[in-house]
Amino acid sequence: MAIGIDTAVHIGALNKKGRTIAVLGGGFNNIYPIENEWLFNKILYNDGCIITEYPEEVEAKKENFPKRNRIVSGLSDVVLIIEAQYRSGTTITAKFAKEQQKIVCCIPSNINSKFGIGTNKLLQEGAKLIVKPADIMKLLNVKVDICRKSVPEEYKNIYELLIKEPMYINDISKKLQQDISTIMTKLTMLEIDGYIEKLPSNKFKIKEN
Repeated sequence: MAIGIDTAVHIGALNKKGRTIAVLGGGFNNIYPIENEWLFNKILYNDGCIITEYPEEVEAKKENFPKRNRIVSGLSDVVLIIEAQYRSGTTITAKFAKEQQKIVCCIPSNINSKFGIGTNKLLQEGAKLIVKPADIMKLLNVKVDICRKSVPEEYKNIYELLIKEPMYINDISKKLQQDISTIMTKLTMLEIDGYIEKLPSNKFKIKEN
C-alpha cells in the first residue's frame, strides 16, 4: 500500500475488477502511509484484503517493513520487480522470494539508472526477464480464454478465428474481408507479442503457454 508502484498495482487490480492484498507494516489503527487511507478503504470495499501480523495499536516503524516483505513474497506465485536500487526493500523481497522458492522476474532497466541496479543484478543472477504482460501469463500458466482478454482490440478478430483452428493467411483474409497486407501486419504484431505462432506449414495458431 506504499506510494508509487504499490499504489498503481492496487488501483490497476481494482479497476479491472480483480482482487488485491495489502500487507501492512503496523497495526490496523496506524495506517501507513496516511495519504493512502482512501486506498485502504477502497481495497476493503471491493473484496480485497488487508493483512498484518502486528497488533492494531503498533506503529508502522521502519524496521517492520523488511520483515513484512517476507509475507508479500509468501503470498505470491510470481514476484515481479519493476525497479530496485542496489540495497532496498525491493531486493529484500526478492531475497525472501528466492528462499521461499518463488519465481522471481524483473523488467530490465537502463544501466545508468540507480533504480535499475537491483533489477539488472537480479537478472544476472537468474531472474526471469519480463518485457510484456504475456510473459507473466506464461509463467502463471494462464489459460487461453483468460489470455484473450489482454489481446489489443484491433487484433481480437484474428485471435478469435485462430482460437477455433490454425489458419492460412489467405483464409483469414477471406473470412474477415480484409486485404492480405493488413492481415499480415496484424499477424506479425500478434506473433511479436507472443499471442500466436507460425507453423512450418505456414499456418498460424494460438501460442500455447
